[in-house]
Amino acid sequence: MIIDKLSDLHRYAPALPALETVCTILESGVLKNQSFGSYKTDNPAVRYNLFTYHTEKTESDIYEIHRKEVDVQILLSGFERMDIASKDGLETVQEYDPAKEAMFLKGRRQVSYHADTTTFALFFPGEPHAPNLVDGKPAEVVKVVFKILVS
Repeated sequence: MIIDKLSDLHRYAPALPALETVCTILESGVLKNQSFGSYKTDNPAVRYNLFTYHTEKTESDIYEIHRKEVDVQILLSGFERMDIASKDGLETVQEYDPAKEAMFLKGRRQVSYHADTTTFALFFPGEPHAPNLVDGKPAEVVKVVFKILVS
């Protein structure tokens, strides 16, 4: 997992070249006028989902894990908490679903990340994470999640 300032996202492109596509889309400003939904890019390894929601849950009870894709989670407005679970003692709640490219597990929170529009979180396959959590008070969030195929 990588958590950093959004302004430094490009620094990770040498290690994960598909981030260049992510940076290009972010810099283009296209997300500001795009409808919520799922999108493909010119890079076959990169797709993204643009959506909105209201944070309501105060505790993470279920964590998601991906097998083939890196999640790059970026808030375009609002704020939220994301919890990251310890890999020890995870209990499967929902087996891996290839269509969702995710499985869901119960686990013990290891750390919390306080996300806002100036930061990003990058979760690699196998890293249990629970986004969409209340951070102090409920908030309306607009988020883009880029999915980068790595295996």
